[in-house]
Amino acid sequence: MDKSFEENYKKIEELLEKLEENKENLDESIKIYEQANSLYDKLKSQLAEYQAKIEVIGSNE
Repeated sequence: MDKSFEENYKKIEELLEKLEENKENLDESIKIYEQANSLYDKLKSQLAEYQAKIEVIGSNE
């Protein structure tokens, strides 16, 4: 099951904090960045879905 927007947003915040703290290991930083980037794509997709729903609701009024 997909996580909610809020859960994904919280996770990306956690990953960005880890990325800021991780100054020693470049390989680990790259893995964290890839995870955050993937979540960012999911967040953009979720926002696009919400926007489409809002437009449908707005056009029905």
